[in-house]
Amino acid sequence: MTQMHAGDARTGKPFYGWWLVLAGFLIMATCYTIMVSGMSLFQPHIVADLGISVGTYNTANSLSTLVSIVGALVVGNVVDRVPGRILGGLSVAITAAALVGFACVGSAWQLFVLFAIDGLVVVAGTRLLISIVVTNWFTAKQGLAVAIALSGSGFGGAILGPVVNGLIGAYGWRTAFLVLAAVCFVVSFPITVAVFRSRPSDIGLEPYGSGAASEVRGKQAPRGDEAIVDVEVGWKRVRVHPSFWMLVAGFMVMGVLNGAAIPNSITNLTSVTVEGQEVVTGGHTAAFASMFYSYNMIVVLVSKIVTGGLYDRVGVRWGIIIGSLACLIGSAGMCFPATMVGPFVAATFFGFGTCMGTVAPPLVAVRLYGTKDMGQITGWITSLEMLGYALGTIMSGMVFDVFLSFVPMWVASIAGAVVMLALLLAAAPAARGLVDRVRAEQGGAA
Repeated sequence: MTQMHAGDARTGKPFYGWWLVLAGFLIMATCYTIMVSGMSLFQPHIVADLGISVGTYNTANSLSTLVSIVGALVVGNVVDRVPGRILGGLSVAITAAALVGFACVGSAWQLFVLFAIDGLVVVAGTRLLISIVVTNWFTAKQGLAVAIALSGSGFGGAILGPVVNGLIGAYGWRTAFLVLAAVCFVVSFPITVAVFRSRPSDIGLEPYGSGAASEVRGKQAPRGDEAIVDVEVGWKRVRVHPSFWMLVAGFMVMGVLNGAAIPNSITNLTSVTVEGQEVVTGGHTAAFASMFYSYNMIVVLVSKIVTGGLYDRVGVRWGIIIGSLACLIGSAGMCFPATMVGPFVAATFFGFGTCMGTVAPPLVAVRLYGTKDMGQITGWITSLEMLGYALGTIMSGMVFDVFLSFVPMWVASIAGAVVMLALLLAAAPAARGLVDRVRAEQGGAA
């Protein structure tokens, strides 16, 4: 079959890769949103009905993240060998089945089992898989394409808040889980198994923009002192270089911040019953909390698209600075949940900052190390970021059980944002040093 690229007018059709972007958007809007950020909507109800502590629930939730570490490494290594339609289809089907299981849960140990099953597929089989596959399909507009696909979580979350709150209020949290399971499967499964191809060459195409390489390089080159990685660095060199481990450490801290904030966002605004005693945190109603959850998800929707363009326009350094400062300000806002201003500041700034944990890893990996072995490199970054997420979830639950307040955790998150900024800023120039050395060894080969 003759290979064609995005600019080839002979097809007379939109570039096929945009179908993958749409499929990724829908998966993120349903499976990922429900099983990651959406679980915060169920936290106070499950804790109260099962008679468990917030710490127990968060520990079970963190198991999902810990298991996802293995899943991310597996997907990063097999995505080039196993068809994307199989990986994506299985992820959607297992997510729907897990949600049915949550509807039937009756004790804490069942939560642990279900979160473990979820962790094996949701992060690796949704977010990471989408990031890698969409990156494979685009050379031009790469940041925009990845950002649009991943922004589905913001779109789904904006709708999810009031819908789930209404379902729980009218029919109970168990029925709400069953409805969400059906939504996941019906919306995401058909398009995933139909169009989700791992790379353009699978159907005789080339990546978007590959037919005009020199033009793409001029238009897509990072700004400032960054330069396109025009040599093959590869996983074997990256894995032993200090820049990579500084990068991993920075994203692990990002994971801690997300792991503390996302599962506890609703409880932080309202109250929770622990061992028969109501603990008032923010004191707001469930309706108020779901409204702010939806607002936060709208911010995430817009911010993911903006973040993709941001890394294309201003480069890695300024993308890191802006994202880290947003996390710092958002964490400060979460310290004042009983006010009206605090939740607004938290939802606005952390809604933007949290996108560093989803959109940034594949884009930063490509910008710093090039495309060779990108699946493995991104898989390691994502898996260890998920380790940070698990630690953040566990730590926040333990802190709440001790202080009956999340505020000490938010104070620690402010310090964490500063540490993250320092690590990521140090990683970028160190990575450029590695690329320069490889370029010199290869005689400047492009």
